[in-house]
Amino acid sequence: MNTWIISLRNFLNRDFFLLILLGGVLFSIHAQKRPRFALRLAAGLALAFLLEGLGSLALYRVSSAAAGFALLEMLRAVLQFCLAAGLLFALYVYTPMNAMYVAVLGYTIEHLVVLVSYCVGCYACPDRPAGQAGLFLAFLAAAYTAECLMVLRNREGFANINNRSVIVQSALFLFASVVLSVLSYNYIVTNPALRGTPSVFVVSAFGVLMCLNIIIGLLDSFHIKRMETELLKTRELWREDVRRYELSKETVEVLNYRYHDLKKRMALLMDDTKAGEQIRRALDDYDDRFRTGNEAMDVVLTEKSILCRQNAISLAVIADGRCFAGLGAVDLYSILGNLIENAMEYLKTVPEPDKRVIDLFIRREGDMDVIHVENYLADVPKQSDDLPVTTKPDAADHGYGLKSVRYTVKKYSGIFRIATDHHLFSATVAIPLLEKE
Repeated sequence: MNTWIISLRNFLNRDFFLLILLGGVLFSIHAQKRPRFALRLAAGLALAFLLEGLGSLALYRVSSAAAGFALLEMLRAVLQFCLAAGLLFALYVYTPMNAMYVAVLGYTIEHLVVLVSYCVGCYACPDRPAGQAGLFLAFLAAAYTAECLMVLRNREGFANINNRSVIVQSALFLFASVVLSVLSYNYIVTNPALRGTPSVFVVSAFGVLMCLNIIIGLLDSFHIKRMETELLKTRELWREDVRRYELSKETVEVLNYRYHDLKKRMALLMDDTKAGEQIRRALDDYDDRFRTGNEAMDVVLTEKSILCRQNAISLAVIADGRCFAGLGAVDLYSILGNLIENAMEYLKTVPEPDKRVIDLFIRREGDMDVIHVENYLADVPKQSDDLPVTTKPDAADHGYGLKSVRYTVKKYSGIFRIATDHHLFSATVAIPLLEKE
């Protein structure tokens, strides 16, 4: 057993591009794979092992005639990083910068595990190779498990970064840490008296700090990129809401004209008063127009009520048209529309007719105008950044409706809250009273 553990550790240390690749693959869980992924992986690994073997042989001969062990290890580190990055580029729909980004993250995690396990092993079991190998494998498993859990919580993925300067700087810092580790390890190997001394801990701790700094910097780049993407998507949604509002406004005006015209024509055609009354009542039953006194509110409620009817969803509305009088028409259209559409998208998946109901309340509470939307909820959804995560497979292109609501509400110094209690999803928007312009 001990021999097997030591052999596995030695194999992974020799061909550590596998660990870089594993780290990159975990960071690419949500990335788009290239066609024939399994075949590409098998062929890529075979080619990588061949190149690594030939490269190591050539580097060994060159370094034997030059600077020796330290130079060999540095050049091997560059070679194995390039192999892992190239294979990641071949496996996923990445730009070269994307592949380099995930490769740097994968290499940083591998190097961090090596430093921590080496430092702990020197103190915990200095004369037990099997113990040191076991520590290395245990730290490795813990690091990749933590990485996998982190990536699974971020459905957008971590591989959409193209910030060249951040990625290149991170790679340079990483290789500086690797060079420092190789030189210090080589010095300690040639000076056995240093083993177990504080110098080992100091050098390793410095490398650990550099690795942590690289990881934090790269993940911060991802979060900055995500915020930029959300802002761009929100602006696109707002521009789309402007276009849709104007179109819906025209549609509602045409609907009003056609409805009144139809009722007048039916009254002229029907001699039977009783039959005419029945037809008028039937028309009234299908009259989805709202007349709250707030034009933007009427437009969006009329539009969404028609869509709800088409999807066999009941929209129950109690609305005070005096509310949100000072809010921009497009902003009110956007907030109300996205809240109702969010409820509609979920209720389309609910088979029970009695549960396909949206309750909407628009009222004034003190010095706040409030929108409150409720709908049935079977299971509590996962949340990210205090908003439910979209369940659609292409998560990167969806889930921006509620983010758009939050962005718009924040513009008016308002409050946006989501609650999921007792099989009920509710969204509440509260905006301070605004003077109508």
